[in-house]
Amino acid sequence: MPHKKTADDNAGAPANGANPDEETQKLGQRIRDLRLKAGMTLTDLAKATGVSIGTLSQLERGLVSPTVRTVYTVAAAFGVMPAWLIDPSSSKHAENRYIVRAGERSHLLDIDGIRKDVASPAASKRLRGFFMVIQPGCHSGTQPYSHKGEEIGFILSGALELQIEGETFTLHEGDCFAFPSDKPHRFANSSARPSTVFWVNADI
Repeated sequence: MPHKKTADDNAGAPANGANPDEETQKLGQRIRDLRLKAGMTLTDLAKATGVSIGTLSQLERGLVSPTVRTVYTVAAAFGVMPAWLIDPSSSKHAENRYIVRAGERSHLLDIDGIRKDVASPAASKRLRGFFMVIQPGCHSGTQPYSHKGEEIGFILSGALELQIEGETFTLHEGDCFAFPSDKPHRFANSSARPSTVFWVNADI
């Protein structure tokens, strides 16, 4: 018995007979894979997005390129980022904006026994977090310094001497500190082992 063509079988080809480009085909395949994984028919997806069945069918087969609106509505229907739908590798770029992995911190400085790595992601504009390692006997300088903003820190290991307005505090693993950055301050590690600190500067 011959198969009766339904709306979900709607097929077509570009009017000019041109071959679909590779990226458009890959995008269409991703849409199809997501739809099948979600257990949806083209009719279901059309209802969820407001995009016609015919257009969705052509998209899945890479015969047409989607509009920006279609990319966003289809991505929303599947619960994925629009950028991922266009280019799955972009998910790594998104991660880099919001996440800094332990082995991917950028080195800000490594001098005079003090290493300072940037620990905060690019999405943080007013807060900058740093992973710091201060070797025994090393310090920020003999004279206190000051600047605008606020700062807060957490001693991850070892000990740290923190001087604020001439008063010295000895901090140990698990201790936390905070102070306005315009207060003259300096720090030093007078212990026998390295001190590691998560230090945050706030630009306010």
